[in-house]
Amino acid sequence: MKYISVIIAVYVVLVVLDVIFYRTQKTTRSLKTFSIRTIPDVSILCAIGALLWIVLLVWWCWGEPETFYTKRVLLMVVPISIIWLGVTFFGMIAPLKGVWEIKVEQDNITVIKAFVFRRHWKISNVSHCKMKRGGMNVYVKGRKRKAFFIDGMTDHIGNFQKRMEQEGIEIL
Repeated sequence: MKYISVIIAVYVVLVVLDVIFYRTQKTTRSLKTFSIRTIPDVSILCAIGALLWIVLLVWWCWGEPETFYTKRVLLMVVPISIIWLGVTFFGMIAPLKGVWEIKVEQDNITVIKAFVFRRHWKISNVSHCKMKRGGMNVYVKGRKRKAFFIDGMTDHIGNFQKRMEQEGIEIL
């Protein structure tokens, strides 16, 4: 039970950070320098999902402790809880700078995934873009597969589309 209070405290701190980030986030109209990130609403939904899961576990633990503490139930609940809370944790930190981000600076495009995975491209090397149902696939010259994907619900995807039109790159 003491671990649940630590988990709840961590999620409360993350919710406060997300609210602060949401209020201080600035939109830019520049087509030369901007960054594309996940919208803060995702973090709020993930926080609600994690909180509901923790409340459900505590309610089940206090309501029926004899069934909750059986070996069969714990072998199912613990892995599911770890996966669920891990996914919601990454969903909560996704809008923060540097977690998942696409930076456009002049002719450079930097794609950052999960803090450490970085890929660099030049806008002059982009061959074309394809609009899909959920966003946009960006293709680079010399590659048959997509270079990266931009979600349609992210901030500044309109800036990226206008920049591609300005550079003369077709969007299919």
